[in-house]
Amino acid sequence: MAVRHDTSPHPVLRQVVEVVRRKRLVRPGDRILVAVSGGADSVCLLRLLQEMRERDLMPGLDLHVAHVNYGLRGEESEKDEAFVRELGAMLGVPVSCERLPMALQPGQTLQEAAREARYAYFARLRREWGLTSVATGHTADDQAETFLLWLLRGAGTGGLAGIPVTREGGIIRPLLGVTREQVVSYLSSRGATYRSDSTNATSVYRRNRIRHEVLPLLCAFNPRIVEGLAREAEILAADASILEEVERERWQVIVKEVSSGRVVIDNDRLAAQPIGLQRRLLRRALALVRGKSTGLTFRHVDDVVDRVVGGAHGAGLNLPGGVRVERDGDLLMVVKRLGEKTVCAGMEWRAGIPLPIPGEVRVGYDGRRLFAVEGTAESLSRETGRSVFVADADRLEGPLTVRSWKRGDWFCPAGMGGHRKKLQDFFVDEKIRRSQRDAIPLVVAPAGIVWVAGYRGDERFAAGPTTTRFVTLSLAKE
Repeated sequence: MAVRHDTSPHPVLRQVVEVVRRKRLVRPGDRILVAVSGGADSVCLLRLLQEMRERDLMPGLDLHVAHVNYGLRGEESEKDEAFVRELGAMLGVPVSCERLPMALQPGQTLQEAAREARYAYFARLRREWGLTSVATGHTADDQAETFLLWLLRGAGTGGLAGIPVTREGGIIRPLLGVTREQVVSYLSSRGATYRSDSTNATSVYRRNRIRHEVLPLLCAFNPRIVEGLAREAEILAADASILEEVERERWQVIVKEVSSGRVVIDNDRLAAQPIGLQRRLLRRALALVRGKSTGLTFRHVDDVVDRVVGGAHGAGLNLPGGVRVERDGDLLMVVKRLGEKTVCAGMEWRAGIPLPIPGEVRVGYDGRRLFAVEGTAESLSRETGRSVFVADADRLEGPLTVRSWKRGDWFCPAGMGGHRKKLQDFFVDEKIRRSQRDAIPLVVAPAGIVWVAGYRGDERFAAGPTTTRFVTLSLAKE
């Protein structure tokens, strides 16, 4: 390791100190995990933070280095790790190194897998040692390259906002306004060496082609193109945060139900939003149902707007990731499909689940539970109907089960003098849409339906003045 050449404050030091103070990325007494690969950017980051501590610009700053060795470049990877260990020893900063074997998930790239493994490792170290944040060495050049990558994909403001200066998990990026040219200048002034990754020179990766081919070409039009693109990303990030706030507010207005594998939206209210907000809100709904936001293109979302939101009753569209979007009257249903069927709240208990007395069962994906408890004559004083039904235990004549409805079901709704009614007709009278019917749990005894939970009990099983043994059924959310 070379010794320091220049001891005067470098312009990059002043720039980074101003940024971390203004954006409150680093405070005196913070305990920071510094991600160091051995390359110029991460070495610059570590040395700048160390210099802040030495110059008492950030009193009490506690640093810890983390290095990940994927073993993908053989001897080169081993030398990177040795370099980082030696650098930490020279600066008096503890170093943790981890060897992370790459296991790719279906459809996952090597870069994505490495990034996930790296950040998971950083998060673990942060938890174990109670560290304040994790600092990474992303620079303005990284920001410019990311902006161009997303631009080539036709991304919206979210993608073009690029790399955030902070993100969840305590991640901070103090060098995001510093160019790679400035990084090299700072390291040169300090006589500091660093490692070069041979894969950065290959044209196999799109980012490398942008770095070595596109950006130099753009520099012919604007010598400060890196700063310009980084500034554009920062502007769009601020605009995106405003849109996200509006999106969250509109979400509360249009959404009627959110559960695992299912989002129900007021279609008329969605259609009344500006087209940009319609797309954002649909993307949010689709991401919730799919479990991720990747894999859906602008065309997919726009097809939903044109063919389903603006379509007639019954209009529907199947999307990648096993998702179906469908109009049901004035509702828009976004549901997860299982094979040829869609997920509904009743899918998991369609065949029937035993309901012990006393006992409870979970029904659907939205946290609802159906309870059965033994009671006394005082149970009759409880309100019955939508949330509670009190049954005569002796009329049940056997164990109870909970299931969803099926064609041919009938019961004798309380208040109708014992007259039979097909459950399908009952649903129609109650204005319960087809898409919602599977979500309604039925409590069933050997002799028939005891309670259409949340709606009406069966008069044949209702407790009365002569009842001696009571069973109280109730439906509630956790």
